This record gives sequence, structure tokens and C-alpha cells, in this order.
Amino acid sequence: MFVNDALNLLNLTSPATQAEIKDAYKKAAIKYHPDRNTAGAEMMKLINAAFECLKKLGDTVEAKEGFKATDGAEDYSEILKALHELDGLEIEICGNWIWIGGETRKHKDRLGRKEGGLGCFYSKNKKMWYYRPAEYKSLGRSSSSMDEIRAKYGSEKPAKSGRKILAA
Repeated sequence: MFVNDALNLLNLTSPATQAEIKDAYKKAAIKYHPDRNTAGAEMMKLINAAFECLKKLGDTVEAKEGFKATDGAEDYSEILKALHELDGLEIEICGNWIWIGGETRKHKDRLGRKEGGLGCFYSKNKKMWYYRPAEYKSLGRSSSSMDEIRAKYGSEKPAKSGRKILAA
């Protein structure tokens, strides 16, 4: 995980002290705890990774060049919640990108970038949708396979929420 991503996930600005990082981690852990948030399990993994990344960097953590402060955790949480509501999707988190496969055709309007969509992009080569933070616009057009992406950035397939609504 990059320093800028970790700062955004914990909703911090640069420079951040270790005390500020610890406080932000505690707030995020409460906000995104799996018992309180449907996307909580995936969010807690991201929050924990951000905290581990930042706590190793010394007393004061400076962002890298080009840092734009955003509430990255809130963005991921909203996207994951919305994706969990759609049927037939296979969600996979590789690095900071969320890849969406499965039965996506019936949800293409909801996934896309048009009005009312989630702002996901479609990869013709992989035949999958993906969500990425705005600062991760791809400059190169490499044609990495999903297996290469998984090997390079790691991969996790979050489970759907176990909560089901029963009909009478």
C-alpha cells in the first residue's frame, strides 16, 4: 500500500504524527467494524493495512508528491455496499482496485459512469468491470491478465453479507 492511499483511507492530511494516525485508526475501526457496516470486513482489512503501513514510517509521516486528501475509506465503503446489493456479482479486491465479474450484463447501467451509476469502468480485455480511485488513472495500456494482477497486487474475494431479509 502506498503512503498516500493509507493517509486517505484513514482520512488524514500530511504531515501526520503517530498519535494522529492511531486516533484516526481507532475512529475508522469503530466506523467500519463488521457489526456496524455491511462492507465492514473488507473495509477493516483495508484500514488495518493502512495502519500497518503508516505506523512503520517514523514519528511523522509525509505524503508523497501529488497527494490529494480525500475520504478514501468512505468511497470504498459506499462502492462495496452498493455492489453487495446487486445479485450475481463476483467481487475481487486486487490492491486498491475492485474487480467485478459474474453476471454483470444486467447491472451494466448501475455499474457504469452514467448518471445513477457507481462510476466503474469496463475492461474489454478482461471482460470485467473495475472500480479504482481517481488518482489511479492508468497511463499505460499494459494488457496484464487477471492472474498477473493477482500475483502482483494480491487478491481477496470478499464474502457476501450473511444477512438475508425473510419474506412473509
